[in-house]
Amino acid sequence: MQGLAADVIFTTPSHQCPTNATMPVDRRVALLEAAERAGSIVIEDDYEFEMSFLKPVAPALKSLDRGGRVIYAGSFSKSVFPGLRLGYLVGPPGFVAEARALRGLMLKHPPGHIQRTMAYFLGLGHYDALVNRMKNAYRRRRQLMAEAIAAEGLTVAGQGGFGGSSFWMRAPEGTDTEALALRLRTEGVLIEPGRAFFAEDGPKTFYRLAYSSIAPQRISEGVARIARALALPGRDNWP
Repeated sequence: MQGLAADVIFTTPSHQCPTNATMPVDRRVALLEAAERAGSIVIEDDYEFEMSFLKPVAPALKSLDRGGRVIYAGSFSKSVFPGLRLGYLVGPPGFVAEARALRGLMLKHPPGHIQRTMAYFLGLGHYDALVNRMKNAYRRRRQLMAEAIAAEGLTVAGQGGFGGSSFWMRAPEGTDTEALALRLRTEGVLIEPGRAFFAEDGPKTFYRLAYSSIAPQRISEGVARIARALALPGRDNWP
């Protein structure tokens, strides 16, 4: 990270999207040192840190920060439910004061009853229990999907070593995964084409395969349908 020149660095060290890669601790320390030399602020979006069920959770950048350069951002929308729309920031007092003032100009504040309900949910230990249940469910679904992927001979491009909620996949050369997604939708299978994750006009052969919202008993058949679709001739002319 020599020669870093940026005022603000945005990073998702726990789980990079879409690959689910987790930043090693030595790289986290190197990033903080580079930010200190460059005078940069680091925004840490701790996306899916709760879903580290294959290995222990790595320490947040904020926990390693000694210079007050890290702004930690989190949300309950993924771990509790999407409609909650409640997040939080951890940073130096001066930054927090400015952020609260800016929020007041933009949207006042989230409804008080939602904040209070979430506070009770946390205080009574329900959040920790929920995360533990999610970890167990995700671990089982991930195992089933990994077994199905291996059995069908599909290619994993990035699966992460800590957990997460998806696999980053690579289709055979010549495949347009946007067309593949449309074809599979008619068969009741949803994938996320990968081109949107690249700058400008990225490759068409990548796709993301999630397991966070699918019943375990449906995983193997879903993966089998993907494999059958990829084996069809003329896939470069889909749909």
